[in-house]
Amino acid sequence: MQGYYIGMDGGGTGTDVLVTDKGKDLLRIKAGGLNYNSFGPAKVEETLINIKDTLEEKGFAPGDCLALGIGCAGISNPDAQRFIKNTLSGMGYNCPAILFGDQKAAMYGAFEREDGILLISGTGSICLGQMKQGSVEYRAGGFGHLIDDEGSAYALGRDILSAVVRAGDGREKPTALTEEVFKILDISSVSELIGYVYAKERTKKETASLAALLSMPGMEHDQIAIQIIDRAVQGLTELVYNVYGKMKANKKSGSIPLVLHGSVLLKNELIKKKLLEKLMADIEKTNDFDSQEKLELKLVSAKNDAVHGAAELAKLLGTHSQ
Repeated sequence: MQGYYIGMDGGGTGTDVLVTDKGKDLLRIKAGGLNYNSFGPAKVEETLINIKDTLEEKGFAPGDCLALGIGCAGISNPDAQRFIKNTLSGMGYNCPAILFGDQKAAMYGAFEREDGILLISGTGSICLGQMKQGSVEYRAGGFGHLIDDEGSAYALGRDILSAVVRAGDGREKPTALTEEVFKILDISSVSELIGYVYAKERTKKETASLAALLSMPGMEHDQIAIQIIDRAVQGLTELVYNVYGKMKANKKSGSIPLVLHGSVLLKNELIKKKLLEKLMADIEKTNDFDSQEKLELKLVSAKNDAVHGAAELAKLLGTHSQ
């Protein structure tokens, strides 16, 4: 097999793997988790072995790999980087390998080296910006569910659970979310909900999964659900404006492209709609107020997805190492 590149995008529950050459995609597969912090070394090793075995079955020998680009959460942990690189080397991948956060893969997939802002709202939330062919980077948010991640699926799920217990004791108005939460968790009381939430095995992903309830028909008429959505939209808007302000100070003219990414923004049409309405309203307000400092954001589609971003970064690494 002629030389090839591998890109990996490790999401919250699985990994997207792309094999490509310099001109075209050759193979795309799904695999298990790569987040060392969440899954532990044994699971990560199992995932990497399964990827290698599947690729070998398709004719892609480890020795023919020119470079690997691996984006996944938790990669800032030095132990994770060492473990993944050592495991790959032990399996015969002796080519250059670059490891980076999953947000970098998404950013490069969205814009390559062009200027742009990427707003991500999945299990967590973060906003990234880049200028000058990717050499200058900006960031707002993304500091974890305990102290940050406003507008994320976790924050939405947490607010849903809070609304249910507050409605239960009368601090909030009744909400259709109560029935939906009880139904999806197969419980029938707030006391059972408390037991569910504080169980030792509970993870943030389970809380984040409840965000999907806000996409259900009728939620746009539920006052409590709308309050939760509006709070999320406000948090996400603040992320965009923070990065935008940093970039605008160094950009002489022209609009800045904005790409929306992540399950909350791609699957919840109401949140996406309200976010865009707020951004557009603020753009008009700012432009009317100060013609010398116009707010210029342009919503665009991503050039490509995160796994393509990871593969392209692998190609850059392979090219530079030759």
